[in-house]
Amino acid sequence: MKKVFILLLAVIVVLSGIFVSCSKNSDSSEDVSVSDLENNDIEFGVEVDEDGNEVDVVYEYEDGKKVAYEVDKDGNKTGRKIKISSNNSNDDKKNNKVNGAADDEEELNTNPSREHNPPKVDDKVPATSDANTTKFDGKDVVPKTTDSGKEVKFSDEDYAIIENMLEVPYLYTANYENSEGVPLSIATHTAVWMAEHEGSTRKTYPSSPVVLNLFRYYGQTVVNFKTQCNDFAKDAKAPITYNSKDDTFTITEFTKRKQTVNITKVEDLGNNNYYKVTGKVSGCNKKTVVAIVQKNRLDITLGFSIKALKWS
Repeated sequence: MKKVFILLLAVIVVLSGIFVSCSKNSDSSEDVSVSDLENNDIEFGVEVDEDGNEVDVVYEYEDGKKVAYEVDKDGNKTGRKIKISSNNSNDDKKNNKVNGAADDEEELNTNPSREHNPPKVDDKVPATSDANTTKFDGKDVVPKTTDSGKEVKFSDEDYAIIENMLEVPYLYTANYENSEGVPLSIATHTAVWMAEHEGSTRKTYPSSPVVLNLFRYYGQTVVNFKTQCNDFAKDAKAPITYNSKDDTFTITEFTKRKQTVNITKVEDLGNNNYYKVTGKVSGCNKKTVVAIVQKNRLDITLGFSIKALKWS
C-alpha cells in the first residue's frame, strides 16, 4: 500500500525577486539528497519495489511524468527507479479523515510545557552557525559521542529546543551511535512525542506523516519502524500501535515527561554543523547525557536532528 506525504517548507527570501540557490548548480548531476527536503513542494514517500519490500523514495518529474527514485537511510538518491503504485494520494495531510482518522474521535490531553533556563556561558564563547549552511551531499561523517571540539553557544531558543527534544519520554533507555541506526524502542516514544509536538490531539494518524516525523527528528530513516513497531512499543510501554489493515497508527495517550535535561555545554564538531551537547539529567536513573546533534532545516519548528545518544 502506497504511503505518501508532502514536505512543504516555506522559504523566506529577504531580497525581493531573488531566489538563492542552495549548494548546487542547476546543471549539477549530483544525487538528490536530504537538501531537497528544504525546497518547496518536494514529495518524499514510501513505495513497494519489485520484491515486495518497502523503500523510501523521492518523487521527481521527468518530461512531465511523475517518477520515484529510491533514497538511502540518509536521504540520498541511490539511482534506482521505483514503480509508483496506482493508489497514489497526496491527501494525507489535507484531510484528517484519510485512512480512518475521524474528525469526531476522542482528543488526547497534551502535557504542559516547562520553563527553560539557558546555561551561563562566557560572552567570549562564539555562537553556532546558521542552519542554512548545512549541506546534505552524503559525504559528511557523523561524529561519535566520544569526539570533542571547541565550546560554542546556542541561542536561548535553541537551548530550549534541544532540551525538549532530549526530554522525549524514556529516550534515556537507549544509547546509539549514528552508524548503528536508531533503536526502535525509543523511536516508538519519539513518534508519540512528535505527534504531540505538532499540536495534534487526535488518536489516529496516517502512517506517512509519522514515519516522516521520525526522519526529521533523527535525520535518518528508522528502519522497519512499521513492521516492528508493535513488538517494540509493547516492550517499551509506548502508547502507539500500527494498524496494517488501514495503514494507520493509533496513539492512545501522550506520555508524561519522565526525564528533565539541562544543557551544560555545547561543542562545535565541525563537518557540517554537528555539535556535541552535554547535559545534566534528573527524574530517571541517568545523570548525564551526551548527544550529537545536527543543526538543519528538516523540521523548521525544531531546527535540529538527534544523530547519536549516550546516557550515563
